[in-house]
Amino acid sequence: MTEDAVWWLALLARPNWGPARVHMGVEVAGSPREAWDRWFLHEPSEAMVARETARRWLDTAHGQGMHVCTLDSPIYPPLLRECTDAPPVLFWRGTWPSHQAWSRTLAVVGTRNCTSDMARMAFNVAGDWSSAGGTVVSGLARGIDGQAHRGVLKGARSHAQVAVLPCALGRVFPQIHMSLAQRIEEEGGLLVSEQPPGRQVERWMFAARNRIVTGLSAVTVVVQSPARGGSLISAKCAHDQDRELYTFHQPHWGLRWAGNRALVVDDMAMPVSDVDALWQAMADHTPWVVKRRAHGFQVPGGCVLVWRAVDAVHPKSERSLASAAKLPLQDVRRQLFTLEFQGWILRLPGRRFLRR
Repeated sequence: MTEDAVWWLALLARPNWGPARVHMGVEVAGSPREAWDRWFLHEPSEAMVARETARRWLDTAHGQGMHVCTLDSPIYPPLLRECTDAPPVLFWRGTWPSHQAWSRTLAVVGTRNCTSDMARMAFNVAGDWSSAGGTVVSGLARGIDGQAHRGVLKGARSHAQVAVLPCALGRVFPQIHMSLAQRIEEEGGLLVSEQPPGRQVERWMFAARNRIVTGLSAVTVVVQSPARGGSLISAKCAHDQDRELYTFHQPHWGLRWAGNRALVVDDMAMPVSDVDALWQAMADHTPWVVKRRAHGFQVPGGCVLVWRAVDAVHPKSERSLASAAKLPLQDVRRQLFTLEFQGWILRLPGRRFLRR
């Protein structure tokens, strides 16, 4: 528990001060301690109460096995730090991702009342992305969020995920996902929240949580959204944060996808028809994806058959690779995505592939 955390939290405990106002106060004063000192000069009793509240929050967090990460910490997520309303303090449990893991983040968001097809879509997107070496970020809500977290747990890298809670970490919401949260932590994932211990869940916290989900992520994909709801709030956050934004969209989809359609019509999100189209679009339009393998890495175990079928001289199509590996085309496409993402193969025009 750093001393800086006390001053950051004391400022957050100041009446009517949220993250954005705390940022402004610290910027003017020069540091969180100096900002608190200025407040103390004008309202000493109120400032002292806030400081004691901050210390109580930190003591409770420590007692519940939580850690804290402040905005000025070197491990603070770099993408989130770019946001004007980034949380000055994050409470967390589990395993903190590496710097590289934070650079390969994908937010998977969508409605709580999703269809079975879209639930499966979220499950597959998260499983594919995490297995390929990326980190999945979602909000642990019912529906799409929960399926995304489960997709990572079923994949080859079950730890590669971040669950952002709208409430304090000691009060998992919804309670039905308490066991899911425990599983994420046990598998080496991360549970994180900006809310201090003991704070009750309030409606405004859900929208606040959404801006952290997208703020942590280089790319956001909206799986399914009705005309109104938290998914569109997340989409707006991603758009305002100048992040890549995709949404699944097909012309014949009805009212349960009205939000997806609105994002396309408003030119906020790039439409993709299915999971394979998402990976193709990201390969073509997302410049942050790193396609180089680190020295000493081994070909992912689940991709060996396809890797053996790819040639270093003569490019091969997906179908020829499926035939050579004796695997379903869908399985081959997912393995190709993993190999391309990690830098083992090169995609050529016409969806042909060569070894690097």
